[in-house]
Amino acid sequence: MTFFDAMQRLSRSSTSPLFIGGLELSHPDSAEFFFHQNADAIFFFNHLGEIIYFNEKLPAMLGYSTETLYEHFGVFNPPEQIDAVTAFFERALTGETVHYTAQGLHNDHYRLTLKITNMPILQDNRVIGVYGIARDITREKQLEEDVVQIRSQLELTEHIPELVVFHYDPSTRSIEHSASLMNYLGVSSDELGTLSREQLHNLIHPRDFDPLLFNMERLIDCEVEMFEQEVSVLNASNGYQLLRLKAFRRPENNELISVILYDLSEVNEARRQLTLEREQTREIYEALDAAISQIDPSTGRVLFHSQGFLQIFEELPEDLCLSQKWLFERIDERDHLAMKHFIQQLLSGKSGTIQYRLRFPDGRRKWIEDQQLPVFHLDGNIAYSNSIMHDITLQKEYEERLQQLALIDAITELPNRQLLTDTIEEWMKNDQSFSVLSVSFNRISEINNAFGHASGDQWLQATSRILSITKPEEVFLGHLGGDEYAMLVPSSYSDDITSCAEKLLALSANPILIEPYELFARISAGVSRFPGDSQDAIELLKHSYTALRRSRREDHSTFHHYASNLDIDYYRRYRLEQDLHYAIERNELFLEYQPKVDSWTGKIIGLEALIRWQHPEWGRIPPNDFIPLAEESSLHLAIGDWVIETACQAMNSWARAGSNLIPISVNVSPKRFLIPGFEHQIEQALLKYNLSPHLFELEITEAALIMEDPNTNRMLEHLSHLGVRIALDDFGKGYSSMVYLQRYPIDVVKIDRQFATHIADDAKAQAIVKSILYMASVFSLSVVAEGIETIRQLETFRALNCPNIQGYLFSRPVSTEIMQSYLLREILYPIEACALTSEGTPSFSIEGKIKMLTHHEMALDFDYSDIHAHQTDTRHLYFTTEVPLPLNTATFEVRLSEGLQLVSCTLTVIGFEHGQYIGAYTNTSEAELVLRFFQSIRPFI
Repeated sequence: MTFFDAMQRLSRSSTSPLFIGGLELSHPDSAEFFFHQNADAIFFFNHLGEIIYFNEKLPAMLGYSTETLYEHFGVFNPPEQIDAVTAFFERALTGETVHYTAQGLHNDHYRLTLKITNMPILQDNRVIGVYGIARDITREKQLEEDVVQIRSQLELTEHIPELVVFHYDPSTRSIEHSASLMNYLGVSSDELGTLSREQLHNLIHPRDFDPLLFNMERLIDCEVEMFEQEVSVLNASNGYQLLRLKAFRRPENNELISVILYDLSEVNEARRQLTLEREQTREIYEALDAAISQIDPSTGRVLFHSQGFLQIFEELPEDLCLSQKWLFERIDERDHLAMKHFIQQLLSGKSGTIQYRLRFPDGRRKWIEDQQLPVFHLDGNIAYSNSIMHDITLQKEYEERLQQLALIDAITELPNRQLLTDTIEEWMKNDQSFSVLSVSFNRISEINNAFGHASGDQWLQATSRILSITKPEEVFLGHLGGDEYAMLVPSSYSDDITSCAEKLLALSANPILIEPYELFARISAGVSRFPGDSQDAIELLKHSYTALRRSRREDHSTFHHYASNLDIDYYRRYRLEQDLHYAIERNELFLEYQPKVDSWTGKIIGLEALIRWQHPEWGRIPPNDFIPLAEESSLHLAIGDWVIETACQAMNSWARAGSNLIPISVNVSPKRFLIPGFEHQIEQALLKYNLSPHLFELEITEAALIMEDPNTNRMLEHLSHLGVRIALDDFGKGYSSMVYLQRYPIDVVKIDRQFATHIADDAKAQAIVKSILYMASVFSLSVVAEGIETIRQLETFRALNCPNIQGYLFSRPVSTEIMQSYLLREILYPIEACALTSEGTPSFSIEGKIKMLTHHEMALDFDYSDIHAHQTDTRHLYFTTEVPLPLNTATFEVRLSEGLQLVSCTLTVIGFEHGQYIGAYTNTSEAELVLRFFQSIRPFI
């Protein structure tokens, strides 16, 4: 889900701005850049705690795919923490900003330590969701635990078990028998008693003997009560072992001296390990971006700090004492009060986080985030505070940029959407009538994908410059987004709005220079009017854009005025986009086939597979309606693969029925060539159904070739080498078709149907077609002319020696079964197409309006659309409308009027026959009123 969609989903109003922590999100489309560039994980919850939006840092941090993150936050928390995290979330829902540390569950089954901030998202002073920021501090927490472990190791060395205990009598200079001493020296009791003084002295390492003798004499002379010393003593293995010796006079017998020897081998190793770990810990501390320190909060003395701490402050007092005077001289005055409260909170033993600004003599300022965690003595007093600091200057600059976003778009240098809306509201306040004309050049996504975003920026600059130059002075021009713009045209403008729109459409005839390319645009426009279409600025702009979307669905430059039926049409488009995801598995898609024939004999020489969609509610959906929907998502991949599989399956079934197979062509989306492996999929399908590659033909448009993608060229070369035929569709319509014939392995050119429309009377069209035919003969290419519907068109193409044609004159697209009968016949004969006679249209009609009230029991709020009612009985109303309506799943309100008479009713559309919708009345009394209304009018018709 995009950031804009998430905001729309949370929003309770389309006009009121959203606030996060006091920051107004008046430009969601611009704000999305900040959230994606943020160094921390950003996410949004709805009021139920479900994640509805996140930036790329969240899946990277948790290890989950983007599809699996749209869940309740409890899914990613350990069970024992859910209650605590829920409490923080509920505090945010009450309007409070909360900071806390919690554990998160990584997809690889280990836990992360996260520092989390939850902030309420407000609209109209009501909390509509929660904004979250999470930072992974697992590594920092591990460092703290490592420090604690190292300290514990030091403390443990003071409690090593006794190894050797014996007693020494100074008066006799003898050693009492000790089992531990004999075991250590590896001697018996008798041997211990016979050891001479010199032998005992030789057991002690020479470097330790004199210090030991000195300390022992002081103990004997009662100068000290006890002493401790490290000595190396020969053990039973005849090797020196480091021991710690502790000697003291026995309380019960002051004449004897007790000696205890501790094994220091492990202590020595612990010291070495401690030194190593200290060095490693310091290296880690110095490598971290964070500044880590230990500070005595009562005095401000720095007990420990990493290199990052110095990088933040850039200078420290010589005594490393951060007194409040020294600190407040460097903190921005605006943050003094908050810092004083924070210090008081810390001295009371509470941990917390603060953000403040540091000032420097050269005028620079840094934003610092400081998290303080107090550590206590056993008596409850604060020993020191662990501080983790981050330089968040860049993050704050982004936030300030959001707050101070200019009203001018940076690339086009035109007023942005906000200024455009403000201007509409200002014109409305002046009570002047005007029109909103939305314009789209329809190329930005394609250019970004094909040439890169730098070329896309050039396209935006070129298109905005063209509009700025061509617009009249009194017209206000603004940038909506992408290569879409809006013009406010006052009613005082000399030309009407239709003329203004037609002038914009004329721009599509001229190339636009994007170095080193000259590109053409298909321009779409939509018009809404004030005050007729709306009294609200945002809604007026929305209506204009709704009309623009209708224009964009056509394959040529055009414009539409807003009409209420566009709301229903947009709703239909939305529903179709949802249902298209399930069309294949519900068996709603099917193929029809249109034959290609020899121009003179009518012999079928090929056929084209055309996809169709029979929707259970909306009826037959034209390909122009659902193919663009598939192109806007990844659905075109699954649908395209289904078409290839189904077409091969049909060929296989025709072969089993005894038909002579001829080449079948399928249309391929330009985006399909951007996915590796497409050529192998075709190869596997042909192998699966035992079809020769020469029987399979791919129809591609110039849009697939204009990108000049190396992967596309490689695929086409591979398929051509395999034997698959490549046909260039709509030839002569685009930009540089001749170049593609030379560059790519093209086998067939299909002359665009626009030439067939006027071929019989247009000498220029005949000349172009003749040139195409000559060029094809030179290049040894097959030619098929599309759109042949009349005998005159056929005769003209025959006169021009066009070998093959395709069109309604010989056959419309037909089902698999009918196509099989065609293949068995092998020959088709021309049938002149004729228009519907006057007898085929209803002779009686009453003008009226229709409004959709509910769909799938969901209440809707649409405007009325035009209808013509033709017939009624006690149960049904028969009517026509240009607006597609769903069957059996919606309720409608119908209003019919004739002169001063007006009647209304509620019905459900249950069928569509002979070009008319059949509506079933939901109320018998309303049906009787409509029937009497018809009877009162019919005699006068």
